[in-house]
Amino acid sequence: MGCCKSSLYINTLRSHRSNSTRISSSFTQTEMIQLGIILSNIPDHYQEAIINLPARKLLNFYQYHLMALYYGLQREWLLAIVCEQYAIKGLQALMPTEKDHYIFFNFYSVLSACFLALGEIETAIKGLHITLDILLKHTPMDYKTISNHYYHLGNAYRTIQNWEAALQSLTQAIEIAQLSNDLDQEYIHNLETNFQLIK
Repeated sequence: MGCCKSSLYINTLRSHRSNSTRISSSFTQTEMIQLGIILSNIPDHYQEAIINLPARKLLNFYQYHLMALYYGLQREWLLAIVCEQYAIKGLQALMPTEKDHYIFFNFYSVLSACFLALGEIETAIKGLHITLDILLKHTPMDYKTISNHYYHLGNAYRTIQNWEAALQSLTQAIEIAQLSNDLDQEYIHNLETNFQLIK
């Protein structure tokens, strides 16, 4: 993400706040950039709910998501899970009627990956289903991402030898990938190979 895009989101944030002078003076430049980054990861038509949150609380909870990413990179799975769960619960408290808002997509993706790494497959599968529900609701035309998540779900089911669910997930991954205008033949081939291995 370039600086121009970041400043665009900062200006969007300022224009949606009633007192932009107060916003600018109460946040550091780094915090304004972080707010812009948060918004840049959310489709435009879902940003309003985030813009209307108390910005300081949003930033505080988002810091836990960033810590989860850091701990994940360090393979400190339990610490990453604790941080991500705290971020999710905190934001859900701020958004009690929007617990499936798009902002939670990345949070549940990280959480699922951590549970997979720990071998907590059933819990990871629940998280993967939540991410898919969010994607299908908010970005149903993002075929590549949706297909990729069905692929991961299929692999998780394969790990616990739930062959029927694995085949269903991989079938979904293949069908959705084929809808993409940017068809990756190597990816489709890998999906089909995994499908044949289970079948």
